[in-house]
Amino acid sequence: MKKIVMIICTVFLNAGIFSCTPETLVGTSTPVACCDEEGNIPPPPPPPPPGDDGVDG
Repeated sequence: MKKIVMIICTVFLNAGIFSCTPETLVGTSTPVACCDEEGNIPPPPPPPPPGDDGVDG
């Protein structure tokens, strides 16, 4: 029983340590204009159509 608990703890510890890889986040964002910079700022997405709240009935 102690071996099973130790294995489960080891698996969760390793998952917690190696689950976040900041290298994959580098370079994924697109630059946009901010504050005093020149450039196009993309508009926000349009709102959902009326009555499309996802509730059946």
